[in-house]
Amino acid sequence: MGSKIYIDTNIFIDLMDSTRPFYEGSFAFVKSNVVDGNMLYINSDTITNAFYILSKNKGRSKVDLLVLMKKMVSLFVVVSVENEEVMMALSLCEDEGCAFKDYEDALQYVCAKKVDADLIVTNDKGFVGLDIALQNTRG
Repeated sequence: MGSKIYIDTNIFIDLMDSTRPFYEGSFAFVKSNVVDGNMLYINSDTITNAFYILSKNKGRSKVDLLVLMKKMVSLFVVVSVENEEVMMALSLCEDEGCAFKDYEDALQYVCAKKVDADLIVTNDKGFVGLDIALQNTRG
């Protein structure tokens, strides 16, 4: 069995927008890990956020975006975001001693913990992995 790799929202969005600055690194990382048979995870909130952000791109129709999103989502295992994950992420953010200042990052971390991920991949310089290894695709 391969590694369990949790993909941050920014990487997922990079895959669908070649104009983003870290598209090439994100694409290369995901492609090599799909080929290697590693399990790639995103959460359900990632899909919502990605659709919202990418739908603002006036150069792509809603139909084209939906087709692309379906293809991309099929490469990943989708982790559900439920009440427990939301509350845990909120608790991480309210803890003054904890490094999480960003709710979305805290939710990503909680979902990565939920699937016992070996690695979180991001291009966010400020992402906190605590006890999960981080890899940045910034190049």
